[in-house]
Amino acid sequence: MALQELLEGAAQSVREVFGEDVEIYLGRAEQGVKRPCIFLEAEEGERRPLPCKREELVCTVTADYLPRKNEDTPRAAVEQLTQALAVVQVKDGPILRGTGTVGEVKSGRAQASARYRLVLSQKEEAHETMDAVSLCMTLYAPDGETDDTETEE
Repeated sequence: MALQELLEGAAQSVREVFGEDVEIYLGRAEQGVKRPCIFLEAEEGERRPLPCKREELVCTVTADYLPRKNEDTPRAAVEQLTQALAVVQVKDGPILRGTGTVGEVKSGRAQASARYRLVLSQKEEAHETMDAVSLCMTLYAPDGETDDTETEE
């Protein structure tokens, strides 16, 4: 699962909480936006190797609510953002629970963030082959002679 899929899942979760009246932008391009709107960004954190060609990725999703001009940012917007980030359903993937969820009003905006732990698996390369093939043959000799065993790698 890529960070883009996580962002799209977070956008869907935010849309369910805020409704269709709020524009949602993935990334940070504030020029020429329609207010009210929400910017969603994902920041990749630490990676930790796991068995079976997998790794754990910790990342943070931040939601930034930009209200209409001359509108006070209600505390309710912070609560809605933290509610939306608490559980994110990734399309055709797992349901992720946000941890360390925090929300605040700052600079006239509502902002919330949550951390997610993703397990990524590495796909095998098409050119990947086995290092060695072991072949064991037993040759049977007629009665009175000894058997020989050959092993070829």
